Amino acid sequence: MFHFCPSRRLSLSLVLLPLFLAGCEKAIDVEIPLGEPLLVVDGRIEPGAPPVVLLSRSQNYFDPVDASILSTLYDGGGEVRITVDGEATALEEVCTADLGETELLIASELLGVPIEVLMLSNVCAYTSFGLVGEIGKTYELEAVLDGDTAVSVSKLNPPVPLDSLWFEVPGTFDSLGFIHALFDDPDSLGNAYRWSAGRQGVDPGLLYPTPSTSEDALFNGLLFEFNVFRPITDDDFADDADPNEIGFYRWGDTVTVRWDHIDRGAFEAIRSMEEQIQSQGNPFANPSDVATNISGGLGFWVAYSPFIDTVVCVP
Repeated sequence: MFHFCPSRRLSLSLVLLPLFLAGCEKAIDVEIPLGEPLLVVDGRIEPGAPPVVLLSRSQNYFDPVDASILSTLYDGGGEVRITVDGEATALEEVCTADLGETELLIASELLGVPIEVLMLSNVCAYTSFGLVGEIGKTYELEAVLDGDTAVSVSKLNPPVPLDSLWFEVPGTFDSLGFIHALFDDPDSLGNAYRWSAGRQGVDPGLLYPTPSTSEDALFNGLLFEFNVFRPITDDDFADDADPNEIGFYRWGDTVTVRWDHIDRGAFEAIRSMEEQIQSQGNPFANPSDVATNISGGLGFWVAYSPFIDTVVCVP
C-alpha cells in the first residue's frame, strides 16, 4: 500500500468540493432494463466423488435473493450429461423433497447448503453415483434447460499438498493471528489454486476468503510461503462481537484447511467473480462483466482436487 502526503492546495480543494456539489444536486431517475434470463450452471466434481450440478436462471438486478426462492430457482426439469474419454453419462435429477433425513445430510454436504434450508425448500440437483472423479481426466459438461444449452469443460488435476501449516501471531498482537502455509509449486506454468477453511465447532463449514484463488505466475516451481486471513462471517457483526477479531484466528481455534488444485478456466472464472465482489461499493471500480467458464450460459463447472489438513492455533 502506498502512502503520500497531499499538498495543502489539494486538501483545501477536497474540503470545498462537497460544498460545491451540494449546490448542484439534481434528482436523476435511471431505468435499468430487464435482462434476458440466462441458463446458470453451478457444478463440481472431485476425486472419488460423484458430480453435482445445479441449474437455474439468472435473476434481474433488483430481484430478491434469499432461502425462500431456492425452490423456484432450482426446480429441475433439465437434462445434464458428462462426457469422459468419449463416453457420455446422463445425470439423474434428485430433489430434496424426495429425500429422507440421512439423504438430506449427504445432500447438505454435497451442495454446501444448510440442512435446515433444504428441509424448507425443494432443491433439485443432477448427479450420478456411477460416475466419480478420477485424477487426470477431463470432464465435458452439457446442460439443457427449457431449450437452452450450456457446455463447459474442466480437468481434474492432481492434488498439490501443503508442506506445512501453522498459526502465527504477528507483531504485538495478543492472541490473534493468521494461518501460514508453505508449499512446493510444480515446475509447470499455469497451476492455479483455491483456499477454503473453517473453524471446527464455530463455522458452518469450509468458507472461502475473498480472494480465495491464486496462480503460480510469480512463484512457478518455487517453494512459496503465504498467510491467509480468516473469512468474515455474519457472527463478526453481531452486537456482542469484538470488531478487533475480524479476519483473525485466535488461540484455541482448530481449523480445517482445504487447498484445491483447479484448472485455468475455473481459476479465471472464480477470480473474476471475486474481483466483482471486492469492488462492490467502489465508485472508482471499472465496470466489467463477470467471466465464466460456461459457453451458452453463466456460472462455473469446476473439477476440484483437494488437499485437506487441520491446524490447531497455539502460540
